[in-house]
Amino acid sequence: MLNVDNVTYRYNGQKEPAANHLSFVVERGLICGLLGPNGSGKTTAIQLILGLLNAEEGSITVQNFSLISDSFHYKSSIGYCSDSESIYDNLTGLEYLNFIADMYGVSSGKREENYRPLIADFQVQPFLDKPIKSCSHGTKKKFFIMASIVHSPPLWILDEPLTGLDVEAMMVLKRLMKSYAKQGNAVLFSSHIMEVCEQICDQIVIIKNGSIVHIAESLQVENKTLEQLYLEVVQ
Repeated sequence: MLNVDNVTYRYNGQKEPAANHLSFVVERGLICGLLGPNGSGKTTAIQLILGLLNAEEGSITVQNFSLISDSFHYKSSIGYCSDSESIYDNLTGLEYLNFIADMYGVSSGKREENYRPLIADFQVQPFLDKPIKSCSHGTKKKFFIMASIVHSPPLWILDEPLTGLDVEAMMVLKRLMKSYAKQGNAVLFSSHIMEVCEQICDQIVIIKNGSIVHIAESLQVENKTLEQLYLEVVQ
């Protein structure tokens, strides 16, 4: 599904790479947690996968599509939920959801089918006709999450998706991520919450100083908690 192969990237003027020969694979049906200290390169890695940054060397493919050979199908294969609060504030919640669906060319019937259960699960009915700028950070995040998978992308990427969510919404999101992977999709998300990663991740990629320092294909094989493993490899 997602294949990151020997990818390197430096920001302008920097000698040391922000992403240093990154290589990992996320197969269909799996949830992969991208972990690392602040400034380790997690967001850079995600931006490279999204095509927001251009790698100096190496390659990235999603479903065997690449940005270079087929950028349309590559980007169409990805759904992205940012940790940012940047959103179209003057739109209502429903207008925002429909805008994103329009951007991906999702039919009215399909978007209704995709959105209806999510609206109920995240309990955002009261906010559908209200300007998003009047919503809390957590409610905005719920709209981000719902909009990011309206086109049923094979690869779902979430950057710190739990930030700002209440306990009930966090439980909904965890169930949704598990369900999405079980449908044959791949999920990649970054988080600092070890307990959640340990609960739902099938594999872990740990980054430090722009380099991958550990890949755990199965936490059971490691014979230790994720927190213990993480501290061992980053300290």
